[in-house]
Amino acid sequence: MARPRKDTPAIKLPVGGNVTMHNTLISASHGLNLGEKRLVAMAVAKLSPKAVALPGKPVRISAVDFAKQFGLDTTTAYEQLRDAQENLFNRYIRHIEHYGPNGQKTEVIKMRWITSISYKNGDGEVALAFAPEIAQFLVQLKKHFTSYQLSKAAALRSTYSWRLFENLERFRETGIWEVDMDRFHAIMETPKSYRRNFNDARRFVIDPALAELAAKTNITAEVEPIRRGRKIDRLRFTFENASQMKLAL
Repeated sequence: MARPRKDTPAIKLPVGGNVTMHNTLISASHGLNLGEKRLVAMAVAKLSPKAVALPGKPVRISAVDFAKQFGLDTTTAYEQLRDAQENLFNRYIRHIEHYGPNGQKTEVIKMRWITSISYKNGDGEVALAFAPEIAQFLVQLKKHFTSYQLSKAAALRSTYSWRLFENLERFRETGIWEVDMDRFHAIMETPKSYRRNFNDARRFVIDPALAELAAKTNITAEVEPIRRGRKIDRLRFTFENASQMKLAL
């Protein structure tokens, strides 16, 4: 299978710190659009993953820094930041826990990203406080976490690309991510029609995401559909050049 062609070199944007999250959060459904994903990623990058608790004060993000981080003009940054903060309070993480004999039973857990958020119109600044329920996934991290430079994902223009990027980064040491179709669709939050039709999922989600990663992050990846009978049961992504930052402990 041919690898996605690199049409343009990776875009260089401000480093912006590292985004570090527990792998449980990496593999959960995030429920965010691109602007909201950017805001959350910038806020997470301001945390210390080795801290004993979330910060006592809100995390602040200015429109000027937002524009620089994501290569936006000031007007677009103000609009995207304003819209993101408007909806973020109602966004939640959706995580599925498997339990019982052979993990056959499931429990769906929903957690809000934040408990409060404010926006200063004149200053173009957002201040947000992460929900205490997700502290376990953002601080006191010693193992089972993924960390990457925010700049590596900042040029991405698709949430599908960003979510694929995060999950590939999780398996950077092996260069292989194998995932069943139900889990893949849950992580990527694809429309129901794509779940019924793999060709649509490939055309509108997988292939565009792989192409954008190749162009903007220096990750070269291939995907192999794995069948069980006539049905595609799993996907195997193989990749190289995924830059992953190890957290110094």
